[in-house]
Amino acid sequence: MDRISLWYCEGASDKTYQAEIVPVSDGFQVNFAYGRRAGTMNTGTKTSKPVPYAQARKIFDTLVHAKIAKGYEPMGAPIKVFTSFGGDKRAPSGYKPQLLNAIEEADLEMYFKDPGYMMQEKMDGERRMAKKLGADIFGINRKGEVVALSEQIAAEMRKLPDCVLDGEQVGDVLFGFDCLEREGEDLRSRTAEVRYFAAQDLGSATGAGMQIIRAFATESGKRKAFAEIQARKGEGVVFKLRDSVYVAGRPNSKGPQVKFKFTASATCAVLSQNGSKRSAGLGIRKGSSEQWVPIGNVTIPANFPIPPAGALVEVRYLYAYPGGALYQPVYLGPRTDQTQPDDVSTLKFKQGTDDDDTLN
Repeated sequence: MDRISLWYCEGASDKTYQAEIVPVSDGFQVNFAYGRRAGTMNTGTKTSKPVPYAQARKIFDTLVHAKIAKGYEPMGAPIKVFTSFGGDKRAPSGYKPQLLNAIEEADLEMYFKDPGYMMQEKMDGERRMAKKLGADIFGINRKGEVVALSEQIAAEMRKLPDCVLDGEQVGDVLFGFDCLEREGEDLRSRTAEVRYFAAQDLGSATGAGMQIIRAFATESGKRKAFAEIQARKGEGVVFKLRDSVYVAGRPNSKGPQVKFKFTASATCAVLSQNGSKRSAGLGIRKGSSEQWVPIGNVTIPANFPIPPAGALVEVRYLYAYPGGALYQPVYLGPRTDQTQPDDVSTLKFKQGTDDDDTLN
């Protein structure tokens, strides 16, 4: 209770913070240490002289709560793992996904021609990692939280050795595209190509509930697959630098892995339910403003409940109109792994329009 180790892993950051209450001759001290994980630690104290235990405990708790508020998580804390039979969906998993920036159509030629990049199809589902550790099998969502897997996916994971796969869940199928761990070996520092082949090898032992998304490395292979995916109205593609390592979080711009989507999607806030109609009014953020910018309505299909005002939902669209409304919006469902709607700057506008002039 009087000692804790915290960790923070996001983007290029992988660091730890330790705090402890230490008894000394005249009372207690609160000491701390911090630094990169497995690296040299810097040390210090929060108490220049011994204090009573109650005061030391208050200083200790304040310090720990401040670090957790900044995104640090406890190391070695018991985590409840589960399959599709239920559990605490807020439990931290210790993993966070690598997130991708989007590229424009004008950028495609470079990625087609560069042999350093391979290409995989981008599936239209929900980001999901899947972990098997002995008898425990569980999923991990976009926020790094433990979630249930469908029994069909869990059944496929039971066939595998201990591993962590990264992928996209579409219905009851996991489309894997990366392997982070296998049989106790952390592969995140290995190249994307090595991790892909590890995932492909694991996928060879599974059935219909799990598929490994094929990667294309040659220019002709990338172009042919791109055309086929576009023709059948797939969501898009991902280009990966073949010798890049796996880094959690999203880089400030582009990065070693980027995505191109044939259609766009946005996480929106529901501003209103439109009376007796099966539709909802949508809004999106603009910068740090707390005012939602209206971006039109979307029809809610009969197989979905109409979401309440304030809920976050995912909507696919072709592009944004000048003036703000989404063109051909399609409701995809609630978005439970996000806490804020997207920003105006992330919308895909029709070529020739300026998003800074269209949404005010």
